[in-house]
Amino acid sequence: MKDIAQECGVSTATVSYVLNDVPNQSISAQTRKRILHVANMVGYVSSASARALATGKTNHFGVYVPHMGNSAHKQRTLQALAEEAEKAGYHLVLLTGSCLKSQVTNVDAVFAIDISEEEFAILGDNSFVPLLYLDGQTDNDLFYCVTFDAMKLRQQAMERTARPKVVLVWEEVHCRAYGAYLRTCFDAVVDPDTAISFDADVAVLTAPELDYAAYAKAAVAAALKAIARDETPTDHHIRV
Repeated sequence: MKDIAQECGVSTATVSYVLNDVPNQSISAQTRKRILHVANMVGYVSSASARALATGKTNHFGVYVPHMGNSAHKQRTLQALAEEAEKAGYHLVLLTGSCLKSQVTNVDAVFAIDISEEEFAILGDNSFVPLLYLDGQTDNDLFYCVTFDAMKLRQQAMERTARPKVVLVWEEVHCRAYGAYLRTCFDAVVDPDTAISFDADVAVLTAPELDYAAYAKAAVAAALKAIARDETPTDHHIRV
């Protein structure tokens, strides 16, 4: 607690009030969040949390996937995540939009799937557990990002069709950086509802053969590594 206080520039009493959730204390929200973030970084747990750790933590992964719709891709992603998490002794908990307004609790890590950079930043501000970005990417190397290897998909399509150009037909991507990455890998990325004709030298990739099992395995492995605090991500962009 002294280390946390020194890092945050506050008294140990203030740290104690925040970590023990003592009411009626005039502590700003910014200071409170700073203390909680530093506490998580150094692996501090209160006695109540320590008892939870002794029984194996919560054994839950939170999943925030607001743009679900009828997306077969996201449904298959969730199914693969659930199966891989179960192998590791975890269960998935779907998070609602309230996770953008209040602290995320009762999970050991959070998977954020296909959300904007702004939503990810807000979720990160409210998550004092490891947060992983799926179908998205950020330059902040504190977070693991897991995406499919679009360049590999392009190469496979070119080899299969013997055509020099590849167009990806894909649902809306809410992370601008990930959308930009896809556009660098393909000659064009178009919406499924867009009616466009293509030249004979263009391969149209409408249903990529994605290895969802490998995708989920990489995501869960990264989450477990983050929970164990084995290391700060050195290569935080994981392409599957």
